[in-house]
Amino acid sequence: MSQGTGSTGSSDPAIGGSEGAAFGGSEGAERCPFTGEGTLPLHRGPDRGEASAAELPWEQLRSQYGGLVPVEITPGVPGWLLLGYKENLQVLRDQTYFSADPRPWSPSGVPPARSGALNRDGAEHQRLRLPIVDALASVGTPQLVPAVERAAVHLIGLVESAGSADLIGDYAAPLPALILNELFGLPDSYGHLLADLTARLWSGDPARAEPAALAVRSYFEGLVARKRAEPGQDITSLILEHPHGLTDDEVVEALSLLWETGHEPTTHLIGNALLKLLEDPNVWTAYLGGTLTPEDFVDYVMWTDSPIRMLAGRYSTMDIRFAGARIRQGEPLLFGFASAHTDPSVSRGADDAMALAGNRSHLSWGAGAHRCPATAFTRELVRTAIDTVVDRMRGMVMAVESAELRWRASLSVHGLEELPVWFTPTGERDQRGERPEESRPEPVVTRWVRRRKRKPAGQGARYQAPLPRSGQPEDGTAKNETPAPAAPARTAKAKPRRAVPRGTGARYQAPFAEETHTPDPLEQLLHTWRPQG
Repeated sequence: MSQGTGSTGSSDPAIGGSEGAAFGGSEGAERCPFTGEGTLPLHRGPDRGEASAAELPWEQLRSQYGGLVPVEITPGVPGWLLLGYKENLQVLRDQTYFSADPRPWSPSGVPPARSGALNRDGAEHQRLRLPIVDALASVGTPQLVPAVERAAVHLIGLVESAGSADLIGDYAAPLPALILNELFGLPDSYGHLLADLTARLWSGDPARAEPAALAVRSYFEGLVARKRAEPGQDITSLILEHPHGLTDDEVVEALSLLWETGHEPTTHLIGNALLKLLEDPNVWTAYLGGTLTPEDFVDYVMWTDSPIRMLAGRYSTMDIRFAGARIRQGEPLLFGFASAHTDPSVSRGADDAMALAGNRSHLSWGAGAHRCPATAFTRELVRTAIDTVVDRMRGMVMAVESAELRWRASLSVHGLEELPVWFTPTGERDQRGERPEESRPEPVVTRWVRRRKRKPAGQGARYQAPLPRSGQPEDGTAKNETPAPAAPARTAKAKPRRAVPRGTGARYQAPFAEETHTPDPLEQLLHTWRPQG
């Protein structure tokens, strides 16, 4: 989990949206690649002949432009890409000259590039951020680790009998969704729903992403509505009950941001770390032998294969000169973490895992007031996820050569499309071929109301004369004894007897009263959504 990525309107989170002239846009003179001066067009992807972020010649760009390079984020929208380590760090920390809030620079309030940080500053930023920080702080290791282990063992159990798996699609991608869903306070079936929606949302296919984006919004709105009505001991309830008193819409945005900025970076941090273990025997040996601790290994991956290469982030609050360039008010600046981490001033020994062990000065978690609030949370999650795979998938090797692996065509996210492996199969194959708890709707709850038991009718001598003895007339007179004269009949007209009501209650086995349960919006979403095959 880092400063964040994610976008519901673009296949590449770093370059979503377009505001044109509202952000000082011009027709733009495209030059550079690589490098004919002018601006570097970031809106052209690999399908149009341009390089991805992983292929950008960072060293060449730094030698040509210095600490930052002029770019065109989308057609007509200029901006700046930060290249140097100190330039990235300064913009991350400085809230005076660089703002995370796009509203002053855009009439519509829509940023030209999606940022993972809360797009507010100052007191408003703290009001929205603190409930998230406090809620995450409540999730300690005793609660988090068992949740990660349960989800990890469940996912591995689905493939362990086959002896082969895709460590991205079968493991690293759905894992964060299952864990966050449990910490949000929902059953596992909703975790599989969220994982499926996430895969569709970031598939790059608009036909799949657009309906998934609407469903994700419905998921979080339904989650907040349910926890507002029935709070519990979970992250959602803690944010709702925080003294800052966030509205339901603000809580929906907070949880969406937590998922959006945490899911994809965590997925590819796990994936890149597993690839590093499988590719480099020295790293594998050091990791298993304890020479390289899990915490230090995560930092090593952050330096060498960070899941975030480039990230939209700040806007200039005034016309300034910065790193030798003149930046106009309102122009967006993008963080170039991939370039910053290879800056010669800080990357000495970057190819040696042991040289970078314990070096936590990388920028992948952000810095300053907008630093990722879930750093410790994510470290524990990733460590447990890696250890579980290594422990349970014995004899794990890559099923393809490294050159055959496909990386995501994204300027922002640095991660694999898939990571196929072979390992020693264990366990028994599920004959039904179905995933437990997955896409299985919650049962309709029928509430039974037990009716009140009626007191049984009175019995015994007080209410009924004893039976006659043997040989004694039923009228109670002795044998050979003249009965006493009968009392004269009353002449008063007897009152009509009231009809006895029909028997009810437990004595007469009356049926229980049934109360119909109406599904809430979250249940309806689960019932109507069809997981991908």
